[in-house]
Amino acid sequence: MSSFSSSPEDFLVSLESYLAQGPGDEGEQIRQVPERLAGFLAQGDSSTCEKAVQLLGTAVGKERDWQSYFQGAGVLEHAVENLDPTSNPTGVAKQYLRVIGNCVADNDGNRAIVTEYLATLTPCLKVQDLTFTTLAVLLNLCNDFEPAQIEAAKRRLDNDIAELLSSRQIPEEAVDYASDLLSWITEKLTPLQLQSANSVKAFKDLLRVSLQSDEDHYHDWITILVYYLQDPEFQQKVAKPEIVERLFDLVLDYEARLSPEEIQGVFRALSVSRDPSKAATEDSNTALIVHLVNSFSAVSASDAFVKEIGLRSPVVRKIRSKLLSLATSPSTVCACVMLGNLATSDQVSVDMVEDMGLHLTLIGLLSARREPALLYAAAGFMRHLAFPEVNREALGEAGLIETCCLLLVHKDPSVRGQAAAILCKLVSNNFHNIEKVVYESIPDNVDPAQISGVEMPVHPTILYHVVTQALVPSAPLPSASMKNAMVEIGRTIIAILRYLGQSNADEDIEPVARHMYKTPLVARPVARLVRQRFFAEARSEGLLGLGLMAQSHEGAVCVVEEIKEDPGLLDAVKEFTTPEKKEGQQSMTSLSRDYQNALVLLHGLATNGINAMDAAMKDEVGTLQADLSKLTL
Repeated sequence: MSSFSSSPEDFLVSLESYLAQGPGDEGEQIRQVPERLAGFLAQGDSSTCEKAVQLLGTAVGKERDWQSYFQGAGVLEHAVENLDPTSNPTGVAKQYLRVIGNCVADNDGNRAIVTEYLATLTPCLKVQDLTFTTLAVLLNLCNDFEPAQIEAAKRRLDNDIAELLSSRQIPEEAVDYASDLLSWITEKLTPLQLQSANSVKAFKDLLRVSLQSDEDHYHDWITILVYYLQDPEFQQKVAKPEIVERLFDLVLDYEARLSPEEIQGVFRALSVSRDPSKAATEDSNTALIVHLVNSFSAVSASDAFVKEIGLRSPVVRKIRSKLLSLATSPSTVCACVMLGNLATSDQVSVDMVEDMGLHLTLIGLLSARREPALLYAAAGFMRHLAFPEVNREALGEAGLIETCCLLLVHKDPSVRGQAAAILCKLVSNNFHNIEKVVYESIPDNVDPAQISGVEMPVHPTILYHVVTQALVPSAPLPSASMKNAMVEIGRTIIAILRYLGQSNADEDIEPVARHMYKTPLVARPVARLVRQRFFAEARSEGLLGLGLMAQSHEGAVCVVEEIKEDPGLLDAVKEFTTPEKKEGQQSMTSLSRDYQNALVLLHGLATNGINAMDAAMKDEVGTLQADLSKLTL
């Protein structure tokens, strides 16, 4: 076996000649190299060592067959063990990195070896002259090699890379490498790692980088940010004023890059009732901001958001200014959701109405826009403002009832449901709004529905419009958790009945009640609550509502008319009082309540509606009343 010359100059010449021949022997001669390199380092001859390692790195880069030779001869192991830039000159470390990077390229065996030494690679990232080469090595190591990606995640290399990006210490030509590495590593984070302080720091650094407007990698950074934001626990950790403000700035920055057509595409994609068969029609640009808006909205729904973000904070002022802007965009959806999530206490909601006048802005938006996603978010915010009783009269006076009339005819079922839920709140325990609904005419910009077989009043009231909107066909809701217009309209009528049924009311309620019962089909939405079986609580409320109606002659006649139209209604009433129950059905408490409400209804019909019944119905009501009176619960 031939040996390399002992002199540095001759060694370099013979090594270059040997490598130029390619890996043709058994690799015995190359085994001498690690010892020679170690000797040069021990003698302080870093120059010869650097030149020799450079030859090795170039050779294995050109000829992949050297990879196995270098591994078997100990060259690769020597390189990773002597990489430390604090012990060797930067030039030597850089050449060692080249050897490592070229040895692991598309070679899983060598990758597995180097992965065990990953801790020796990471310090090189923060040495300015080594950053580019180190990133290239890490890219070769992690590309399509999951064990290295997992180990990099374990050692939180993503944190180091994000910090370097944020401080602009990564050369422009290496940003591509950093982007790929961040994507791979982030996807390999465990739930615990994802929720750690390291992740929050990496997120903040990347958020800062995203706002520096690197066009080539802008979407890459946002994709990683969205990945973090999908974790509910992580959402709690980033619900801090400074992070929320930067996130909102990012949404504003992103949408400013979109064309008007793309903006409309985002609105369509954000629609909660979007047709699934039309999914994935938008481009990646649209899809990414949809994910960003939805993730950001989820952050604002966290408990930490309400705790950390004050109503008078700078970030809320910025969000309010967007809501007040005449230009609507995806960030307007964010503003509505975020402010709506802040309106979780009566005092905050009152301040938003009395001090800030946000309800006026929302009414203008709800009246002028037609995008379902925007209307749904704005109506959800408005519904929160209607929770405090003290707000309801001001909201009614500002025109919200008329606005809800317009929203009820929107084709989107989620928007209709929100509008009906707002109306229910507005008339709950508020005589002023009840009078408005019962007496006032439908707004001029709303066309009342024509119900088959029913003559439309000459001057249809808001109540007539509300009633008929419960009876018109509607598209299905995408989620059972959303407000159902039919159910919420039934509840609206019941809320009116509750108030008008009070014996100690200060107002003159009888004329209002009589006028209410003149409304065609006014009992039908309530009866339909009783007949439907999907919403158990609403079904019980419907029974209560019919009982309240039956306490006056005019109301009882309305109920009798519904029984004539639907003979099965009495059978449905009887079902409420059946003591036997299966798992998942009513509790005994609700059964007892329903039993009492059924008796109240039947007593009211027998007392106040007897003259409106035919003989068969009288017998049926009397028999059912007698049967129920025998039951004990």
